[in-house]
Amino acid sequence: MGIQLLGSLSLKGNSALAELSALSWDEDEQQLLAISDRGWLLHLTPQFEEGKLIQVDLQKTTPLMNRQGTPLQGGWRDSEGLTLEKSQNGIRGDTALIISFERHNRIDRYSSEGKWLATEPLPKLLKKSSYRPKGNKGLEAVTLHPTLGIITGPEYPPKGKSHYLVNSANQKWFYTPKEPNGALVALEALPNGDLILLERAYTSIFSPWVISLTRIKLEDLIPDTQVPSKLIARFDSSEGWLTQNIEGLTRHQGMNFFMVSDDGNKPWAQTQLIYFKILE
Repeated sequence: MGIQLLGSLSLKGNSALAELSALSWDEDEQQLLAISDRGWLLHLTPQFEEGKLIQVDLQKTTPLMNRQGTPLQGGWRDSEGLTLEKSQNGIRGDTALIISFERHNRIDRYSSEGKWLATEPLPKLLKKSSYRPKGNKGLEAVTLHPTLGIITGPEYPPKGKSHYLVNSANQKWFYTPKEPNGALVALEALPNGDLILLERAYTSIFSPWVISLTRIKLEDLIPDTQVPSKLIARFDSSEGWLTQNIEGLTRHQGMNFFMVSDDGNKPWAQTQLIYFKILE
């Protein structure tokens, strides 16, 4: 495959490590930020040895707050996508988190301490009944693109629609997942404007997990077209891969990435943190 594996850990020992759904690397703080379906924000410090991930330390956990300053509750706390702003400007303490939520589909800005700052206007497309995300198949992924602004997309499109991405300027792009029943679970913009998509295909406990990493080139991001994507890597649990419900992805440095699984708070599942490099 087009990657080199550089470490894999099973995260245990704290209940906040359950149901992790998204990651982002804060270069200024040298910390890995994670959010969970339960509305928790986690600050993690990875440790490396000769370029390999060997350990991760949980520094602190903070609940995401609502406008009133109290922890998010119920369906309002289902945080799924994460991207950062001002995280590599050389200034510590000014990082802003951009978080997408499903169920109550929205994109909010937060401080690195979990304080609500603002709600982003959703693209007009997402307000149309034929494109509006539905329930638990909503805004699973979000990224801040260097030229196209905030880009998001639903886990599954509404019935009768193709999978799509849309940005804050209401530009949209259609794409086809690599697997039947494929779902968009994470999105990462590269400094050169390319997009890395994390796709998950899963139907039941009797079926394998299939996790795909794909890449869309900047020059192919022509609005209102079906854009091509190239497969980078494919993890199929029926072929010996122990990957489970991978949901979060972030670029670390260069072409090194982290991805994380959501254990669903199930005793038989794991919170897996995987470190790898995409080979150019």
